[in-house]
Amino acid sequence: MAVGFRSFLRVGPDQSLVETLINHIGRWSTTKQIDVDPAAPGRYRFADDNLLTIFREHDNDGHEVYRWRRVHEGAARDEVWRTTFTAVERHDAPGWLWSEIETVDGDRPDPSSSFACMSVPRVLRELLGKLTCYDGGTEMTAEPRWVASGQLPDLMDYLADDSRLGSVYVASQGIRDTDDFVRWATQVTWHLIGLGSVFLLDPTMNLEFNEMVGNGHAVPSGTIRTFLPGVELDDPRDPQRHKILGIGRIADSSPRRLAGMLGLIERRRGVDSPLPTEATELDHRLSERENDPAATRAPALHAVTVAEAVMASRTREQRGSEPDLKALRDELAELRAELDHERSQHATILAHLKALTQEVNALRARDGVDTTPRQRLNAS
Repeated sequence: MAVGFRSFLRVGPDQSLVETLINHIGRWSTTKQIDVDPAAPGRYRFADDNLLTIFREHDNDGHEVYRWRRVHEGAARDEVWRTTFTAVERHDAPGWLWSEIETVDGDRPDPSSSFACMSVPRVLRELLGKLTCYDGGTEMTAEPRWVASGQLPDLMDYLADDSRLGSVYVASQGIRDTDDFVRWATQVTWHLIGLGSVFLLDPTMNLEFNEMVGNGHAVPSGTIRTFLPGVELDDPRDPQRHKILGIGRIADSSPRRLAGMLGLIERRRGVDSPLPTEATELDHRLSERENDPAATRAPALHAVTVAEAVMASRTREQRGSEPDLKALRDELAELRAELDHERSQHATILAHLKALTQEVNALRARDGVDTTPRQRLNAS
């Protein structure tokens, strides 16, 4: 099997990482007709050749651990075999999110060819718009960011960060129109979401950036430079590590072709980068338990509606606590009982009134009194 996509991100502390992840997996699952509640731990079989394993628990330190893993046992060559989302949520320290897609072994495309680059999982792309995530100490976003003058020192820190796994891409606007440049840069870096950070320089910031880093690490106007982790501005050999996508290549290639090329290169680099020990150790423990049905506490497979999946993934504050819901249901039942009683009393009174009216009319008819209804006087 081959890893087609791997993203490992730190997530800022005191965020609802697990609940947010479950919410988005639930929405995505419905589009794929996977009718399993992503909030319910268990081991599920569906569509004959698919196995879904869900873990949700707390470790010895009280941190919440969540894993959603789908295995397509009948996958053919080059098809997706396994999709995994693993998360650890902490309130007092950064947590992390590991997203990985594996395929049945196939021929890896050449980066220079018009290949099909495995897409960024929609779940991850959407999560980056909801959570504050980092690659090492570098903030990761779902779209390219402009660099303002006061942000250049931060960008220098991102370049020097040797704890990040992915690259930092710095794109120069050159002579392009601003709107056209943003549109182009978004297309070209489309497959880098969750893998690398993308920063945009207008002509003024481009000059300031180049003055700050020096000629060796400068970004030529109209180009994109890839900065690997741990940039060392004082090392004369370091610039060779950080490749430049030149104007000639940019002019001769479509945005889609460039996006696929950058995406595949970054995916290969990500697969070769070592993951943190805590992540690999947790993966080993959970993987050992996957083949043990009892370990996952698997309930009976049941289908859920879209509404049920969304409700199950909402936070406790959104759902309300169970005792409060029970109290509201009891109160509603009492009100319904009172209303039924009042309706019954009202019906009884109307029946008595009707009987009395009939008796009065009968007496008037016997005594020769005119019983024709009189028009009442009114103030109009």
